Amino acid sequence: MSRPWYLRDWFAVDLETTGLDVDTDRIVTAATARCVRGVPVETRTWLADAGRQDIPLQATKVHGIATRHAHRYGQPVETVARAVATAVVEAANDGLPVVVANAPYDLTLISRELWRANAWRGIKPKSDLLILDPLLLDWALDKTREGRRRLTDLCHHYEVEHDRPHQADADAAAAAAVAYRIVCHYPQLQAMTLAEVHAAQVGWAVERAAARQAYKRRTGDPSAVVGGHWPLIPRQGMAS
Repeated sequence: MSRPWYLRDWFAVDLETTGLDVDTDRIVTAATARCVRGVPVETRTWLADAGRQDIPLQATKVHGIATRHAHRYGQPVETVARAVATAVVEAANDGLPVVVANAPYDLTLISRELWRANAWRGIKPKSDLLILDPLLLDWALDKTREGRRRLTDLCHHYEVEHDRPHQADADAAAAAAVAYRIVCHYPQLQAMTLAEVHAAQVGWAVERAAARQAYKRRTGDPSAVVGGHWPLIPRQGMAS
Protein backbone atom coordinates (compact mmCIF):
# COMPACT_ATOMS: atom_id res chain seq x y z
CA MET A 1 0.00 0.00 0.00
CA SER A 2 1.43 3.40 -0.97
CA ARG A 3 2.17 5.96 1.71
CA PRO A 4 -0.17 8.95 2.14
CA TRP A 5 0.90 12.05 0.20
CA TYR A 6 2.06 13.92 3.31
CA LEU A 7 4.55 11.16 4.19
CA ARG A 8 6.15 11.06 0.74
CA ASP A 9 8.96 13.30 -0.46
CA TRP A 10 8.16 16.98 -0.91
CA PHE A 11 9.86 19.62 -3.05
CA ALA A 12 10.40 23.18 -1.79
CA VAL A 13 11.31 26.34 -3.70
CA ASP A 14 12.39 29.81 -2.59
CA LEU A 15 13.67 32.99 -4.24
CA GLU A 16 15.43 36.12 -3.04
CA THR A 17 14.90 39.04 -5.38
CA THR A 18 15.54 42.70 -6.19
CA GLY A 19 12.20 43.82 -4.77
CA LEU A 20 8.50 43.07 -4.33
CA ASP A 21 7.00 43.72 -7.79
CA VAL A 22 6.48 40.44 -9.65
CA ASP A 23 6.26 42.24 -13.00
CA THR A 24 9.49 44.24 -12.81
CA ASP A 25 11.78 42.76 -10.16
CA ARG A 26 14.31 40.03 -10.80
CA ILE A 27 15.66 36.85 -9.24
CA VAL A 28 18.88 37.26 -7.23
CA THR A 29 19.18 33.83 -5.59
CA ALA A 30 17.10 30.67 -5.82
CA ALA A 31 17.01 27.33 -4.08
CA THR A 32 15.17 24.04 -4.33
CA ALA A 33 15.10 21.31 -1.70
CA ARG A 34 13.81 17.78 -1.83
CA CYS A 35 12.50 17.05 1.64
CA VAL A 36 11.38 14.08 3.71
CA ARG A 37 8.88 14.97 6.44
CA GLY A 38 9.98 18.58 6.30
CA VAL A 39 13.72 17.87 6.40
CA PRO A 40 15.84 18.66 3.31
CA VAL A 41 17.79 15.73 1.90
CA GLU A 42 18.95 17.31 -1.37
CA THR A 43 19.38 21.05 -1.99
CA ARG A 44 20.37 23.09 -5.04
CA THR A 45 21.14 26.81 -5.08
CA TRP A 46 21.69 29.44 -7.77
CA LEU A 47 23.04 32.99 -7.92
CA ALA A 48 21.54 35.06 -10.75
CA ASP A 49 22.78 38.09 -12.65
CA ALA A 50 20.08 40.26 -14.23
CA GLY A 51 22.61 42.06 -16.44
CA ARG A 52 22.25 45.82 -16.37
CA GLN A 53 19.67 45.86 -13.57
CA ASP A 54 21.20 46.75 -10.21
CA ILE A 55 20.18 45.21 -6.91
CA PRO A 56 18.74 48.00 -4.73
CA LEU A 57 20.56 48.63 -1.47
CA GLN A 58 17.39 47.86 0.48
CA ALA A 59 17.22 44.40 -1.09
CA THR A 60 20.92 43.81 -0.41
CA LYS A 61 20.29 44.60 3.25
CA VAL A 62 17.70 41.80 3.31
CA HIS A 63 19.52 38.96 1.55
CA GLY A 64 23.13 40.15 1.55
CA ILE A 65 23.80 40.01 -2.22
CA ALA A 66 25.18 43.17 -3.83
CA THR A 67 25.10 44.07 -7.52
CA ARG A 68 28.85 43.69 -8.02
CA HIS A 69 28.84 40.19 -6.54
CA ALA A 70 25.90 39.10 -8.70
CA HIS A 71 27.51 40.52 -11.85
CA ARG A 72 30.78 38.77 -11.13
CA TYR A 73 29.60 35.35 -9.98
CA GLY A 74 25.98 34.97 -11.06
CA GLN A 75 24.58 32.99 -13.98
CA PRO A 76 22.29 34.81 -16.43
CA VAL A 77 18.94 35.25 -14.72
CA GLU A 78 17.05 33.51 -17.52
CA THR A 79 19.31 30.46 -17.08
CA VAL A 80 18.48 30.35 -13.38
CA ALA A 81 14.75 30.82 -13.97
CA ARG A 82 14.71 28.01 -16.51
CA ALA A 83 16.69 25.69 -14.22
CA VAL A 84 14.34 26.30 -11.29
CA ALA A 85 11.23 25.94 -13.44
CA THR A 86 12.56 22.70 -14.92
CA ALA A 87 13.22 21.34 -11.43
CA VAL A 88 9.69 22.23 -10.36
CA VAL A 89 8.22 20.53 -13.44
CA GLU A 90 10.27 17.40 -12.75
CA ALA A 91 8.99 17.36 -9.16
CA ALA A 92 5.40 17.70 -10.39
CA ASN A 93 5.94 14.87 -12.84
CA ASP A 94 7.16 12.73 -9.94
CA GLY A 95 3.93 13.51 -8.08
CA LEU A 96 5.61 15.56 -5.34
CA PRO A 97 3.88 18.38 -3.49
CA VAL A 98 5.71 21.66 -4.24
CA VAL A 99 6.06 23.87 -1.16
CA VAL A 100 6.30 27.62 -1.79
CA ALA A 101 5.80 30.20 0.95
CA ASN A 102 3.77 33.03 -0.63
CA ALA A 103 3.41 31.07 -3.86
CA PRO A 104 1.89 33.90 -5.94
CA TYR A 105 5.06 35.92 -5.50
CA ASP A 106 7.76 33.32 -6.16
CA LEU A 107 5.98 31.33 -8.86
CA THR A 108 4.79 34.45 -10.67
CA LEU A 109 8.25 35.99 -10.65
CA ILE A 110 9.72 32.80 -12.15
CA SER A 111 7.05 32.87 -14.85
CA ARG A 112 7.79 36.52 -15.66
CA GLU A 113 11.50 35.78 -16.02
CA LEU A 114 10.70 32.95 -18.45
CA TRP A 115 8.28 35.15 -20.37
CA ARG A 116 10.81 37.97 -20.73
CA ALA A 117 13.42 35.50 -22.05
CA ASN A 118 10.91 33.62 -24.23
CA ALA A 119 12.14 30.52 -22.41
CA TRP A 120 8.87 28.65 -21.83
CA ARG A 121 9.51 26.09 -24.56
CA GLY A 122 9.59 22.57 -23.17
CA ILE A 123 8.77 23.61 -19.59
CA LYS A 124 5.34 22.12 -19.02
CA PRO A 125 4.44 19.46 -16.46
CA LYS A 126 2.83 16.23 -17.59
CA SER A 127 1.09 16.07 -14.21
CA ASP A 128 -0.75 18.76 -12.27
CA LEU A 129 1.45 21.16 -10.32
CA LEU A 130 0.12 20.83 -6.77
CA ILE A 131 1.25 23.51 -4.33
CA LEU A 132 1.42 23.76 -0.55
CA ASP A 133 1.70 27.37 0.64
CA PRO A 134 2.37 27.41 4.41
CA LEU A 135 1.42 31.08 4.72
CA LEU A 136 -1.99 30.39 3.23
CA LEU A 137 -2.54 27.10 5.07
CA ASP A 138 -1.74 28.74 8.39
CA TRP A 139 -4.17 31.60 7.75
CA ALA A 140 -6.99 29.35 6.61
CA LEU A 141 -6.73 26.92 9.52
CA ASP A 142 -6.05 29.39 12.34
CA LYS A 143 -7.75 32.62 11.31
CA THR A 144 -8.28 34.07 14.78
CA ARG A 145 -4.65 33.98 15.92
CA GLU A 146 -3.25 37.47 16.37
CA GLY A 147 0.17 38.68 15.26
CA ARG A 148 2.23 38.75 12.10
CA ARG A 149 2.44 35.71 9.82
CA ARG A 150 5.67 35.98 7.89
CA LEU A 151 7.69 32.82 7.43
CA THR A 152 9.88 33.71 10.40
CA ASP A 153 6.77 34.20 12.54
CA LEU A 154 5.39 30.82 11.48
CA CYS A 155 8.71 29.18 12.32
CA HIS A 156 8.43 30.57 15.83
CA HIS A 157 4.79 29.53 16.17
CA TYR A 158 5.32 25.98 14.88
CA GLU A 159 8.69 25.59 16.66
CA VAL A 160 10.79 25.26 13.50
CA GLU A 161 14.44 26.24 13.79
CA HIS A 162 15.34 28.89 11.22
CA ASP A 163 18.58 30.74 11.87
CA ARG A 164 19.23 32.10 8.34
CA PRO A 165 16.12 34.00 7.23
CA HIS A 166 16.21 35.46 3.69
CA GLN A 167 18.74 32.89 2.50
CA ALA A 168 16.97 30.97 -0.25
CA ASP A 169 18.09 27.48 0.80
CA ALA A 170 17.23 28.09 4.45
CA ASP A 171 13.86 29.64 3.60
CA ALA A 172 12.95 26.72 1.32
CA ALA A 173 13.78 24.27 4.10
CA ALA A 174 11.87 26.34 6.67
CA ALA A 175 8.80 26.54 4.42
CA ALA A 176 8.78 22.76 4.02
CA ALA A 177 9.19 22.21 7.75
CA VAL A 178 6.38 24.64 8.61
CA ALA A 179 4.06 23.12 6.00
CA TYR A 180 4.76 19.65 7.37
CA ARG A 181 4.03 20.80 10.94
CA ILE A 182 0.75 22.33 9.76
CA VAL A 183 -0.32 19.15 7.96
CA CYS A 184 0.59 17.06 11.01
CA HIS A 185 -1.36 19.43 13.27
CA TYR A 186 -4.59 19.43 11.27
CA PRO A 187 -6.10 15.97 10.62
CA GLN A 188 -8.56 17.48 8.14
CA LEU A 189 -5.65 18.11 5.76
CA GLN A 190 -4.41 14.54 6.14
CA ALA A 191 -7.88 13.29 5.24
CA MET A 192 -7.81 15.21 1.95
CA THR A 193 -6.00 14.27 -1.21
CA LEU A 194 -3.17 16.55 -2.30
CA ALA A 195 -5.33 17.74 -5.21
CA GLU A 196 -8.11 18.59 -2.77
CA VAL A 197 -5.70 20.58 -0.57
CA HIS A 198 -4.49 22.48 -3.62
CA ALA A 199 -8.06 23.26 -4.71
CA ALA A 200 -8.99 24.37 -1.19
CA GLN A 201 -6.11 26.84 -1.18
CA VAL A 202 -7.44 28.45 -4.37
CA GLY A 203 -10.66 29.22 -2.49
CA TRP A 204 -8.88 30.25 0.69
CA ALA A 205 -6.72 32.71 -1.26
CA VAL A 206 -9.85 34.47 -2.53
CA GLU A 207 -11.27 34.54 1.00
CA ARG A 208 -8.03 35.92 2.46
CA ALA A 209 -7.81 38.60 -0.24
CA ALA A 210 -11.38 39.71 0.51
CA ALA A 211 -10.56 39.94 4.21
CA ARG A 212 -7.43 41.98 3.53
CA GLN A 213 -9.28 44.27 1.16
CA ALA A 214 -12.04 44.88 3.69
CA TYR A 215 -9.47 45.63 6.39
CA LYS A 216 -7.62 48.14 4.18
CA ARG A 217 -10.85 49.88 3.28
CA ARG A 218 -11.85 50.10 6.94
CA THR A 219 -8.49 51.51 8.01
CA GLY A 220 -7.92 54.40 5.65
CA ASP A 221 -7.77 53.24 2.02
CA PRO A 222 -11.38 53.16 0.74
CA SER A 223 -10.31 52.27 -2.81
CA ALA A 224 -7.95 49.40 -1.89
CA VAL A 225 -8.08 46.34 -4.13
CA VAL A 226 -6.41 43.08 -3.08
CA GLY A 227 -6.22 40.36 -5.72
CA GLY A 228 -6.91 36.75 -4.80
CA HIS A 229 -5.07 34.91 -7.57
CA TRP A 230 -3.26 31.80 -6.35
CA PRO A 231 -0.82 30.17 -6.96
CA LEU A 232 0.01 32.37 -9.99
CA ILE A 233 -0.84 35.98 -10.82
CA PRO A 234 -1.78 36.26 -14.50
CA ARG A 235 -0.21 38.88 -16.69
CA GLN A 236 -2.53 41.75 -17.59
CA GLY A 237 -4.80 40.70 -20.39
CA MET A 238 -4.15 36.98 -19.80
CA ALA A 239 -6.41 34.45 -18.17
CA SER A 240 -5.20 32.80 -14.97
